[in-house]
Amino acid sequence: MSQQRMLDALATEWDDVADRLDPETFTRLVALVAELQGAGDSETSALIAEDIASLLGDVLPVTHPVRRALAEPVSRFRRPEVDWQRLSTDLGDRLADSAPRADLDRLRAADSLDAHQVSAGGGDPADPDLIRLPGADGPARWPAFQFDAAGAPRELVRTVNRYLRAADDPWGAADWWLGINDWLGGVPAELIGQVTDQALIDAVREDSAEV
Repeated sequence: MSQQRMLDALATEWDDVADRLDPETFTRLVALVAELQGAGDSETSALIAEDIASLLGDVLPVTHPVRRALAEPVSRFRRPEVDWQRLSTDLGDRLADSAPRADLDRLRAADSLDAHQVSAGGGDPADPDLIRLPGADGPARWPAFQFDAAGAPRELVRTVNRYLRAADDPWGAADWWLGINDWLGGVPAELIGQVTDQALIDAVREDSAEV
């Protein structure tokens, strides 16, 4: 399999691939693209590309351009150099284009921390229970409402994020926190400390039960 050709084909055929996937599979694909954007080395990028190949290989028809790229043989003696930065940028652009632009801009405009600030407050940037949003043209950011005044991760937010499956759908999780919630009558992120923790947990349970 040529990972570069496969990911190039995915970027080219993004809209068609998205139309063919059920919501759960598409959410997983979005999460993998976000991971690819945040990968710090070629080895990690290659492993994420393998996960993307496995995901799409199970659902796309054999005649699809992405499946054809998956089937292309690669010499084990001379593996091609992969331009991971270009590929992750191309896929990130297609992901952004396929989502409501205003929503992406709104979520990215929220106060946020970088990886260094998360670590300085005692958090783990790789924590799957923290929302990590891919940057538009740079590194990932972590919405600031997830952390207390000292910079430490809020356990309440981590608990709610597990219900929201933040690791698989960071945009959806951020939208829940930063959008109006009819059940609570306000924006959940702004209600932290204003309503009981249980009220926020009950609200996300209610929304999760409707999915």
